[in-house]
Amino acid sequence: MDKFKDTIITDAGRKLLINVGAGNGEIAYTRAVLAGQDVSSMADEDIRKLATLENQKMEVNVIVTPPQDNTITVSASFGNKDLTDDLTFSSVGWYAKNNNDNKEILLGVSPSNGEQTLAAGSPDHRSTASIDIDLAMAISNAAKVDLTVNEIGVAHMSDVNAAILKLKAEYDPKIEQAGKVKGAKINDGAVVEPDDDGILDLIVDSDRIKDFPADLKDLNDLPSGTYRTSQSAASFVNYPKMQDGTTPFNIPIVWKNALIKVVKDANAGYQLIVSSQQKYAIRYFSNNHWGYWFQLPTLSNNDIIKLIDSKVDGLNIGNYATKTDLTSVSNSAVKKVNGLTPDGSGNVNVTSTVARGFDANANATTKMTEENLHGGNQILMDQNAGQDIVNWTKGQLNGKLSNSGGDMAEHSTINWNGAGAVESHDGNIGGLTWSGATDNVRLFADNDANDNLDLVIQLGDDNSNAVVIRNSTGAQVARVDASGNISSPTINDLQRQINDLKEDNVNKQKQINDLINNVTYIKDNYVEGRRFPASQEAQAQAWENEKPTRLAMIEK
Repeated sequence: MDKFKDTIITDAGRKLLINVGAGNGEIAYTRAVLAGQDVSSMADEDIRKLATLENQKMEVNVIVTPPQDNTITVSASFGNKDLTDDLTFSSVGWYAKNNNDNKEILLGVSPSNGEQTLAAGSPDHRSTASIDIDLAMAISNAAKVDLTVNEIGVAHMSDVNAAILKLKAEYDPKIEQAGKVKGAKINDGAVVEPDDDGILDLIVDSDRIKDFPADLKDLNDLPSGTYRTSQSAASFVNYPKMQDGTTPFNIPIVWKNALIKVVKDANAGYQLIVSSQQKYAIRYFSNNHWGYWFQLPTLSNNDIIKLIDSKVDGLNIGNYATKTDLTSVSNSAVKKVNGLTPDGSGNVNVTSTVARGFDANANATTKMTEENLHGGNQILMDQNAGQDIVNWTKGQLNGKLSNSGGDMAEHSTINWNGAGAVESHDGNIGGLTWSGATDNVRLFADNDANDNLDLVIQLGDDNSNAVVIRNSTGAQVARVDASGNISSPTINDLQRQINDLKEDNVNKQKQINDLINNVTYIKDNYVEGRRFPASQEAQAQAWENEKPTRLAMIEK
């Protein structure tokens, strides 16, 4: 069972996170506190209103790690080093501040699952037990975090104890059998035999004083290690040539039979040379090349031991040609911090950003989510800070169709609006498109002339497709192809009627032609008679003479 319940962010903590998330200041995590106040029976809303925890029994500085996988972790380890009596507690408080106002507030509370006890330490004031707890926050580019490393190299006591047990299990049997060892060597070094007490006096090769490699011509090529310079050392390329600076003679420094320490990897390093005249020179490796030699002031034995025995991983030294004391140099020779290399002044930029995390699928009541990260420790995400955003997003999405389709409310419409002016020829102002392997079908509104908006069904590709109407059984009952040909029972019946009418018209036209021919024949061959009074005999004779088929009759 977990020792702690989910951590609850206070109202003041939520406000701090919102301000920092908006870019107002930087957040600094200050301390963690073991408290006797039991909050397990309090409602979450009441816990959020707390400004401090009562009966505070122990506080420690927290360790803030740079972001990894978009998460920044705040760690606290409560050890029993100085406890003379058992300490009982029921909650853990996390404190932080905004560097804008430097006002510390209670950021969050971790309720304990029942009262817990941190047992008293040993009489020699060494930690034999600890309570370790982590607080993790999701990060983004919204806010800055002021990382103040309060303790360098601090490890949780539980991790230390586990490491000790692992080492004891591995080495206790070996120590027990050490007297039976006949000899040992490190890498390719000489075999060393144990003394009468079974003790092996082993020297790591990298710390053994060695002669220069026989083929060495340039000090730039000298591998890491400790060397005794040769009688002809001054003939090597890039050998330091300096004078002791005394007056009036300014005697050259003799580096023969001196000691030189080399520490170097692909990115950084240094060479330190110590002469029998108690003169010292150093140079640094950076940006893929060695710098100039410069002379150091006289060092104490302590200073030399510290500098030569140091094992520096990723040493980064700036331009210290003007330094006049070893302290300023050694303070600048720092290790990497979480993979970040120091700049030329020895500073490590561990500024990071933090944002409020939230989960749209979180518990509706607690608005919290748990994830098993960092070895099973519970990770807190502040769901309250983003709940309003979640609610707003759900409101915006309510009623919208998903990619898989869905239903729309009754009387709903989908609208596309063109430019609006009568003379605006917008063309396609919106519609639907379906695409197959080759063919496609488009349904859209087309504004292609003044005060004109057409509904267009456009059939794409090779004009093999058509607009088809099917009945309830799926059978085709009508079809309009891409060339405009229409096929349907009604159209087909109408076509038959048209064909019948055409045929009937042909027959009727034939009859009419016959009648016309008959009338023409009659007109050409009938005898036309006309009566004239006796007084018009001359006119009758003239009329009759106009055509041979005329017959004039004169009344007497």
